[in-house]
Amino acid sequence: MPFWIVLFICVVVAYFAVTEGAKKYFDMKLQVLFNLGLYQDCIDLLDRKLARIVMSTYKQYYLRFTIYEAADMDAYADRMLDHLLEMSCSDKQRRQLAVRAFNFYIKTGDRKRAASMLEEMRPVVSKGILADSQLTYDIVFRRRHDKIDEMEAMLDTNDLGLRGKLYLLLSYQYESSGNKSEARRYRNLEKQLRDAHRPPTIKQNTHSTLMRQWS
Repeated sequence: MPFWIVLFICVVVAYFAVTEGAKKYFDMKLQVLFNLGLYQDCIDLLDRKLARIVMSTYKQYYLRFTIYEAADMDAYADRMLDHLLEMSCSDKQRRQLAVRAFNFYIKTGDRKRAASMLEEMRPVVSKGILADSQLTYDIVFRRRHDKIDEMEAMLDTNDLGLRGKLYLLLSYQYESSGNKSEARRYRNLEKQLRDAHRPPTIKQNTHSTLMRQWS
């Protein structure tokens, strides 16, 4: 076999080995930083040149959306989500994105876009996810309030994400039923829970630069 062919094969093998190694490194480090609530460090890591090379554009946007949403930076998360919804991706990625987008629009009170995502989810997600999403939509936007007792019985949970969601849905239901004091109490409980686990703020100059780079 000619030397140049052997050299070419070695270069290709080395390239893929380095690329796969870098992907695993960034995935593992991002997971650790994210779990620790070090969102600024996550953004700094994604800004590295090698990270931009080895990660797909879709993955970069998706990770940035996840970080901004977790950091309660909804305007920036919304921009990332707009880009993601316009991009081509696999059917599995699209299902996952539709659910994430629906939950985000529920959080931000965007009825029109939440309804759009709910319709997209209908033929592709499980019955359990669809039923939960429909119930959430009906409580938030259609003033449904017949699940108060059932949800209050679920509050004794160690899942902080679920408890926060229950607080919010209960506040909506009490508001719809005319009990404003209980609605206010549950809103305050949700805020206290969120504030107790609020991560460090991402630096203003960092996300302003990112908005220009990724717009």
